[in-house]
Amino acid sequence: MTQFEKNITRDSALDIIKSFAKEYRKELGNVPGEIIIVGGASIVLNYSFRQATQDFDVILRTVSSVNYVIKKFADKNGLPRDWMNTDFMKTESYSSALTEASTHFCTLNNGTLEIRTVAGVYLVAMKIRAHRDFRNDLSDALGVWLEEAENGNRISIENLQSAYTKLYKDEIPQDIFERIEMIFSKNLDEIKEIYKKQRDSEKEIGVKLVSYTKKTKPSSRL
Repeated sequence: MTQFEKNITRDSALDIIKSFAKEYRKELGNVPGEIIIVGGASIVLNYSFRQATQDFDVILRTVSSVNYVIKKFADKNGLPRDWMNTDFMKTESYSSALTEASTHFCTLNNGTLEIRTVAGVYLVAMKIRAHRDFRNDLSDALGVWLEEAENGNRISIENLQSAYTKLYKDEIPQDIFERIEMIFSKNLDEIKEIYKKQRDSEKEIGVKLVSYTKKTKPSSRL
């Protein structure tokens, strides 16, 4: 029995997907399926700046009984039962257009199970839409932008606005747009420094939030 770490890492993510595909085929046979991976898991699979994620945020396009397979696989492999979940579809960062915006990542089970990811400019747009100061949203957006730029795919503010509008039928909020436009106008070294400071800021806010939550949590003692 394979046991994976509870945190999904760059080293384990693809192995988890392949092992899950085997469980999928064992339980569901040749039932066709499509899994679209977004968020942190897509970053772990497609980029090098982030090393781990807690779960796979996904859009599942297959039979509903796949949820049983997901939980069974988790129990067999030491993963949380919600290691693959669709909860993000209840948030503002979800859009039905993400299916069209996703791109092929790999095909498994002799072509019956396709894995797709949302990456590049659409992933940046999602992170901006989700933007929370206590999470990694803005640093993730900058991290994706930086790696794309280093690979010769520099995302312009116009590209980003277009992707955001395609996903959300809306424009980037003016205050965020101005901030992103200012960042995008700088050179790569300057943006790397902004990225580092943003990561440090998010970590500091996260630590303070955890500390505050612990202090204000009602005592279970009578």
